[in-house]
Amino acid sequence: MEEKHYQVDLTNKTIVLIYMLYFGDMVSISPFLEVLRREAKGSRIILVMDARFQESVKYNPNVDEIIPFDRHGKEKGMAATWKLGKKIGKLHPDILLTLHGTTRSTLLALAMGPKHWGGEEGTRIDSFFMDWPMTIETYNSHAVDKYLKVLERLGVKDLHHSGMRTFTSPEWDRKARAFYESRGIQPGDRLAGFSVGSSTAEKNWPAEKYGQVADHFAKKGLIPVFFGVPSEIPLIEKAVSAMESKRYIVAAGKLSMGEFMAAAGRCSLAFTNDSGPMYVFDSRGVPTIAMFGPSNAKFHHPLGPCSKALSSWDMPMGPEHVNKTIASGNYTPISEITTEEVIAAGEEALTKSEKMK
Repeated sequence: MEEKHYQVDLTNKTIVLIYMLYFGDMVSISPFLEVLRREAKGSRIILVMDARFQESVKYNPNVDEIIPFDRHGKEKGMAATWKLGKKIGKLHPDILLTLHGTTRSTLLALAMGPKHWGGEEGTRIDSFFMDWPMTIETYNSHAVDKYLKVLERLGVKDLHHSGMRTFTSPEWDRKARAFYESRGIQPGDRLAGFSVGSSTAEKNWPAEKYGQVADHFAKKGLIPVFFGVPSEIPLIEKAVSAMESKRYIVAAGKLSMGEFMAAAGRCSLAFTNDSGPMYVFDSRGVPTIAMFGPSNAKFHHPLGPCSKALSSWDMPMGPEHVNKTIASGNYTPISEITTEEVIAAGEEALTKSEKMK
């Protein structure tokens, strides 16, 4: 069924966005935020988001205010959710857009009482209160495009954007430089970034294969840098154990989210699974080779001109959830992607990026 379109004046308004997903998701809405800022002249844009990932958009110039929500901690319950909604209501929102509908987004919306409410329904009762209900997850477009279509349905004609982008601060940049300097990195050194983990083991390309790829590019003069959180260090240890070269850096657990974003931009090439770091490398203009298994590369691939997704199978477009796909077992394991394929993609990306300079 064709989605209904509206004509909404976005200018000179207080606009509240509710979007409480994960690190990579926050990067994927950066084109949406860019277009919204351009179209909503004179408006104040407020983003309600998961407190754990606020550094991902802290310095995004297209957001005026971030309201962090500790949904897994002290604000986990319904009472705390209602209280926050009431607090936001005191800002007198003209427009509320829920980009990912949940029971929590419904509670927040009902508590804040915006003049107008659009976006994705969180519960069946939302349709009785929403002015512009939409189906955002249509399973026929990239994650970036599905949010841009929200603006299109609100009457926005010009959807051009600069791609996924992340923004850092001078302090994050300084700390990233200091980290590299402490590991002996010189200004002319070329780095290859690696993120070997993800949200679930089935999405992880084998760590030993990452090590083989890292070794190949180390022998070509690039210095491998392994990023991640402390829990991913065992995977990194497996990766480096497969290397002959001993020139590499383990950055896992050494950088904050913002410092990682700054450090990622220093890389000449990156290799990742389907994860938040994939979008970060891509958003920093780094040629990114991303491996996909049970998640759909057609919906989530990096967008950079030198980036590429490698999938273990031709997953059809349509309703999907990675956890359900994993539970069903109806997919080709990510380990089927060969080391040779990944190295070839990396070589191609490096060559292409050099030609574009």
